[in-house]
Amino acid sequence: MPVIGRRELGLFVAVVLLWGVNWPMMKMALAELNFWVFRSYCIAAGLLWFVAFNLKRGVPLTLPREHWGRMLVCALCNVAAWNILSAAALTMLPSGRAGVLAYTMPLWVVLLSRVFLGEVLTPSRIAAISIGMGGIALLLVDEFQALRGAPVAALMMVASGLLWAVGIVLFKGFPKSIPTTTLMIWSFVLGGWPLFTGLALFGHGPWLPVAASAWAGLLFNVLVVFGFCWFAWNELVRALPAQITGISSLAVPIVGFASGMLLLGERPRPFDYVALLAIVVAVILVLRPATKPTSQAAG
Repeated sequence: MPVIGRRELGLFVAVVLLWGVNWPMMKMALAELNFWVFRSYCIAAGLLWFVAFNLKRGVPLTLPREHWGRMLVCALCNVAAWNILSAAALTMLPSGRAGVLAYTMPLWVVLLSRVFLGEVLTPSRIAAISIGMGGIALLLVDEFQALRGAPVAALMMVASGLLWAVGIVLFKGFPKSIPTTTLMIWSFVLGGWPLFTGLALFGHGPWLPVAASAWAGLLFNVLVVFGFCWFAWNELVRALPAQITGISSLAVPIVGFASGMLLLGERPRPFDYVALLAIVVAVILVLRPATKPTSQAAG
């Protein structure tokens, strides 16, 4: 197993806790704000944070020309698609359930790595994908059967996790010589325009929240999530093996489930617990270290 340094461990714990708590925090903000308004605030805040950081530290803002194509696809997946689909779906789903559906991302990474990186699908990974998809199917069936279910929202949340995984696989291809903050600036520039276009076309309602809970959700996102958390997550993606970043994403929906019950009084249904257990088992199967063959003897 790879050794995690203190810095990476600190980023790991912070991302798990802060992103997990953010699911009910987003729910609070979206109770008053149109999701186009909310996400536009977030993207603008993230862009300002990283530009200010680079200017203060003298970090280059430019991106080499040969990386523009990869950056455009990454930005559209990680910034545009993720932020639009997840926020729209969250307005129709409990925060805990939304987190479970979105953070199936490691399962999608396994499939995408087979397509884009040529990695072999081992029996344990095939079993993990089957179990994880079974958990997703439980939630989707339950949404179709519930009187107030939102099957379209559930599918949107799964799609956001899939596109997020596409962006992660591509993001790993950037050379370490390009600072993470520079990559984040261009991610928000290239991925932010669909959100600002949506704001101009579909944004409505109040531009600022009224209730203290909605203010807390908005400020938590613009000050913490789209500054520190996005930077920390992408630092982990670039610095650590996929199994470590996968474990971090696995823990997020568990924290989201618990914080949704504590902050919003959500009461998960039995299928939620079964699906969560299935996804946990699936990702553990995907991320467990492979045993090395012992057929070659020394000497």
